[in-house]
Amino acid sequence: MIDINKLAHRIISEKHHVKVSVDMTMGNGHDTLFLARMSDHTYAFDIQSVAINNTRSLLENNHQINVTLINDSHENILKYIKEKIDAAIYNLGYLPASDKTVMTNSTSTVNSLNHLISLLAEEGIIVIVLYPHNPEEIAAVIEYTSKLGPCYDCMEHKILNKGSAPFIITIKSNKKC
Repeated sequence: MIDINKLAHRIISEKHHVKVSVDMTMGNGHDTLFLARMSDHTYAFDIQSVAINNTRSLLENNHQINVTLINDSHENILKYIKEKIDAAIYNLGYLPASDKTVMTNSTSTVNSLNHLISLLAEEGIIVIVLYPHNPEEIAAVIEYTSKLGPCYDCMEHKILNKGSAPFIITIKSNKKC
């Protein structure tokens, strides 16, 4: 089966120069590390201190110092970031090997998307990895992205013959807007 996270990284890596990137759901830090390696500066959000600690250890072990870890909800992005963002990633759901009751939800995710869009640079990209265990959040993200205007290209990347597989939605900001 296709590794959905590798596909998400491949989509983002098509951006040639990334000044500022954001991991909207840091988890264990794998997306944060990926972004830090290709960006001048990376911000990463999570509400769980265990995620902050896991990510900090991963970054230290890989000698990455260009990251700001933020122990807060991604919907509060505007409190922390003022500059334009070239690339962002969400890996929605819950922290692997952790409490599955602590997970992203449709309200905070859509609120954070709305704020993130306002910071997205010209030709910036947002990659959202969605998992089938939260149909309400999936529906909310699809509804939100489907209603974005002509300044954005929204695409769905899905394995068609495996209905319960995770999938990706991308949002790209158009150059001409």
